[in-house]
Amino acid sequence: MAIYKTEKGWRADFSFKDGTGKYRKKSKRGFRTKKEAEAWIAEYSVSHSSPNLKKGSQLLFSDYFAEYTELRFGAGLKESSRESWISTKDHIVNVYFKGLTLDQITRNTYQTFLNHYSQGLRRASVVKRHQIIKQVIMQAFHDGLIQIDPTYGVTIPGSESKSAEEKFIQVDEFNKLIDYIESSEKLVKWNTSFMIYLVALSGLRAGEALALTRSDVNVDEHTITVSKTKQRSGVSTAPKTKSSMRTLVMPARFFENYQTFVSAKTKWNDRLELFDGRITSDQNNIWLKKVEKQLHFENIVSLHGLRHSHVSYLLSKGVDINYASKRLGHSNTMITQKVYAHLLREKQESEELKTLNILDKI
Repeated sequence: MAIYKTEKGWRADFSFKDGTGKYRKKSKRGFRTKKEAEAWIAEYSVSHSSPNLKKGSQLLFSDYFAEYTELRFGAGLKESSRESWISTKDHIVNVYFKGLTLDQITRNTYQTFLNHYSQGLRRASVVKRHQIIKQVIMQAFHDGLIQIDPTYGVTIPGSESKSAEEKFIQVDEFNKLIDYIESSEKLVKWNTSFMIYLVALSGLRAGEALALTRSDVNVDEHTITVSKTKQRSGVSTAPKTKSSMRTLVMPARFFENYQTFVSAKTKWNDRLELFDGRITSDQNNIWLKKVEKQLHFENIVSLHGLRHSHVSYLLSKGVDINYASKRLGHSNTMITQKVYAHLLREKQESEELKTLNILDKI
């Protein structure tokens, strides 16, 4: 078996014994990549009953994953999806599957990976990575490179997600957090705390807040326009969905503090981004959780949980769910109803009591 580069691509030579015991040689050239040549040899060896070669034994899973990823990118993927694939390749495939060929990934191997990777993670996070890896393995299975699907029937471990009630802070805690920031000029001027203040009053996604520029904030009209979102690569792209393109009205109290925040900044980047090109909300989450513990909040939530809390607050005050859904940038109200089902049930129970009281007085 030999694979080498020629002027017209890659060439593969495969030697084998025929039925009479004589050695034969099969060659093929013109492969675009070395991996294509390796795949051809693997397939040809199986068809000629070579006892020590299998289709998947010549291909490292990491190489196959990388090649499949490039094909996916070529077909067009959103920036956020590209980041998920790259992260899976760098932090999972190249770590947990390092040096393994396709045929060496058995169900036991794969389940062992899931058990180790899931330590300290939510099950939902493990599922996201599993779905990407499974997609590549299934492609190898359908290509005939492996004889079984090692992801079939595996158990996805990981801790359960928070209950719906645990994803929000209480109404009084919501007010306390806003008051805590507003009462300190230092916190109003600081990028980290002002962004938390912004999310609390707007319900923006973290990426949408990070991508905001001065031109997105209309002080005269008291609005913020959402037209982009920040990716971990540092690139600002179109928002998650078409409905995410929106203009939000903001309270007067926000703009009073916004003017203080803007006036305190002595340096801006070329795009005039409010938060100086920051690409993640990690620092915000660390500070927010620290403050929540300091203020003795019942639930400790992330910046995304603060977005949930924003809508929770609005719904508790009787704001219509259709408006709340548009403010969040959801593509339809069904998404909003699913996320905030427990709040809507509470509201329904409250409305039922009102109805009974009205009918009892007839």
